[in-house]
Amino acid sequence: MNKETMQNTTKNLGKVCILLIVLLYGCGHPKEQEAADTKALDSLIANANITVVKKMPVTNTLELAGKISMDENRSARIFPLAGGIVVSVAMELGDYVQKGELLATIKSPELINAQKDYKNDEAEVLNQEKNVDAARELYKSGLMSEKEYVLSLNQLQISKNNLQKSRELLEVYKQGSNPDEFNVFAPISGYIIEKNISPNTQFQSNQSESLFSVSDLNEIYADANVYQSDIDKVAVNDSAYITTIAYPGKVFRGTISKVLNVLDPETKTMKVRAKLVNNVLLKPEMFAQMNINYELGKELPAIPRSAMVFDNSLYYVIVKTPSGPEVKKIDIEGSNNNYVFIANGISEGDQIVTKDALLIYNALNN
Repeated sequence: MNKETMQNTTKNLGKVCILLIVLLYGCGHPKEQEAADTKALDSLIANANITVVKKMPVTNTLELAGKISMDENRSARIFPLAGGIVVSVAMELGDYVQKGELLATIKSPELINAQKDYKNDEAEVLNQEKNVDAARELYKSGLMSEKEYVLSLNQLQISKNNLQKSRELLEVYKQGSNPDEFNVFAPISGYIIEKNISPNTQFQSNQSESLFSVSDLNEIYADANVYQSDIDKVAVNDSAYITTIAYPGKVFRGTISKVLNVLDPETKTMKVRAKLVNNVLLKPEMFAQMNINYELGKELPAIPRSAMVFDNSLYYVIVKTPSGPEVKKIDIEGSNNNYVFIANGISEGDQIVTKDALLIYNALNN
């Protein structure tokens, strides 16, 4: 046997040995894998949360589209007391202000007129006081009738009333450092959520648009529209669950505080309002989804949402039995934010897995 033949024979023997090793390993691997899978399944079952199925009143969730709005009772809209031109603005949209803090200064010709009216009313009071003094002397001397004297007293009182009105008007204006300027102050503490004013802006006293809107945002409303077919499913004091795109996964819980028992003439929907404790997270005009749970008038076995497994367009649960865990298909009657109500598949008293149900399901189906 030459050297080349011996080398080829050695290579062939090596290949045969490698093939035998692979075959032997392949034969033993499934058993090892099966043992590992069994061990993993036992560990999952040992650590799984088991819940006993109970019957509960069936409630469905009504999903409504809406938005966040401010609480008018905790807000203030500030309108101009007089027409004029904006001299300066001290606060911007979104700023937090304390009650009595300066918001803006406005130059107004109407303020000059109010000051003139005050001076005129003040002079009129002095004039009427002199007339009363003179009338009193004439009345005492019998040269004036009592009726005429009383008339002079009434004229003095009218003048005093006019002076008081002028004084109160000037106090409302809250005059600034210049005689033709007045200041606008925050009537409450809160956030500036609306601002329709900027330096050099000119406006009239009768404009319908507010200069500022201030709200504390600690309590807020969520408004939603209800279609006519769902009106009977909503009532005052129902719990409402609010979600927004600004805070994915965060649920704000509130209570239906008002149901407007009229329909919008354009959308033909009825508005409902939920009151929320806000902590400044939610902002007016945010889009929101409101979920309201309503009862269907019957009881069915209820399970937590975490117990369900969805596969091939069907729903399953893992039921603990004396012989081990079993996969059971279920038919759903209804659901809300927390529970799913089962029409068929499990019964009251069954023990189901509520933790790692998907992992156990996959292990049992391998």
